[in-house]
Amino acid sequence: MKTKTVLLGAATALLVPAALLAPQAAAGPNSEAAAPTFQENDFERPTAGNPYPLNEWAADGWNAPWQEGMETRSRIDNTTPAHSGSKSLRIHYPKGKIGPADSGAQAPFTLTKNREYYLSFWVKFSGDFSWGTTEYAGKVGAGLAGGKACSGGQVCDGTNGFSSRMIWRQNDGQAAVYYYHMGHAGQYGDYAVLKNNGADIHWPKNQWVNIVQRVKVNTVTNGNANPDGEVEVFYNGKSAAQVNGLRFVTNNDQVDRAYFSSFAGGATPSFAPNNDNSYIWYDDLKVSTDRNDICELSSCS
Repeated sequence: MKTKTVLLGAATALLVPAALLAPQAAAGPNSEAAAPTFQENDFERPTAGNPYPLNEWAADGWNAPWQEGMETRSRIDNTTPAHSGSKSLRIHYPKGKIGPADSGAQAPFTLTKNREYYLSFWVKFSGDFSWGTTEYAGKVGAGLAGGKACSGGQVCDGTNGFSSRMIWRQNDGQAAVYYYHMGHAGQYGDYAVLKNNGADIHWPKNQWVNIVQRVKVNTVTNGNANPDGEVEVFYNGKSAAQVNGLRFVTNNDQVDRAYFSSFAGGATPSFAPNNDNSYIWYDDLKVSTDRNDICELSSCS
């Protein structure tokens, strides 16, 4: 299904603090560890009730050079039914707070560099989740990025990387994929709303749903980006958004991180949750270069 690319304007732009770009750039395409091309995390090993900081992520095989919010706003939870097993990862989005310094959590987990990756996670919003106060937008879960991970209102010039992440929009939790590529239409990245049989998809509350994102980086000929990059999102196993003809890079950057990036906002407090009971649970996180590893798409047969 082809989904129209639409500009995400300044009123609903999701800003990444500029201070994050330096450590993010330091974790560029030549700094990846000798990681496998398949990683998964069911959050069953850590002790329930505790935060899930980077050293605990690392114990489960996921490594990142920096984080925000994992030490203070994450919990391994066994009090709410998980998607599988008995535990899941709960992230808090506090009342009145926006941006990854004060809301949600972020960490760029290292992947072995590859042109194409699939990333899958299960997600559930709390019944009282607030989409915002008077403006409504935020990032959801993990996405895929590479190089210097162009984002946060930057102009993607082919040498400063790319990013593609999930978002909520509007006061009804409209679901979309938000991506930075060469030639995005305005100051901020473009987005494509997820669709099911032509109807917009909205993030449900108190219900586990599955997201799989596929990013394929364009080829490069003589330093020129060929328009053959792709972003595709599957919702509960069905293709819900597909954008083709993208140009991400003019260099040798490829997908090299699973970018957990989830927070409320938006650039102003008007995007902040209006209650303190806004949580999102995540479970069964997987990333692979092989579609057959993603059971939600292949049944692992």
